[in-house]
Amino acid sequence: MTEDASVAMHPTALSVSKSITVNSSIDKCFETFTAGIDSWWPREHHVGDSPMKEMIMELKVGGRCYAVREDGTESPWGHVLAYEPPSRLVVSWELTAEFAYDESFVTEVEVTFTSQGPDQTLVELEHRNLERYAEAKDQVVAMLGSDDGWGLSLANFAASAEGRPVPGRSE
Repeated sequence: MTEDASVAMHPTALSVSKSITVNSSIDKCFETFTAGIDSWWPREHHVGDSPMKEMIMELKVGGRCYAVREDGTESPWGHVLAYEPPSRLVVSWELTAEFAYDESFVTEVEVTFTSQGPDQTLVELEHRNLERYAEAKDQVVAMLGSDDGWGLSLANFAASAEGRPVPGRSE
C-alpha cells in the first residue's frame, strides 16, 4: 500500500486529494469502498452523541449515505451523486464545519478506481468545493487532509480491501 496526498487551491476552488495503491482487484476495491463501507469507516468519525453502530451507503444514484447509531437513530451525511462500478463514485458531503447535517450545504467526494493489474488498484479521492466552508475552510482542509481525516479512512479501506485487520476493529 502506498499513499500520496495533496491540497489543491485555485482562485475559487479548494480541495483535498489523496491516493492510495491497494493490493486488491478493482472490483474488490469498489465493492469494499461502497457496499463494504461499514467494514472500514472509522468508528470515531460519526455525527451525533450516540456511538456509531453501522455505516450505510445505498448503492444507486440518489441513494442515502448515513450512519445508524447505537441508540437506533440515523445520522445522514450525504447522497450518492454518481455510481459507476467499478471505476467511479461521487457522493455529496452534507456536513457543516461543525459536523452538523445540512442538506443545503454540499461539498463533494469523488473516488476513482484504476486497475494497475489483476490484484492492484490505484484509488484516488478528491474532496472538493471546500471553499464553501468560508471562514472555516482552512481548519476543515487541515482536518480532512490530515492523517486522522481522509488519511485514516483510506488506510482503513486499504486494509479491509486487502483482507488485513482494520485498526480499532475486533471483527
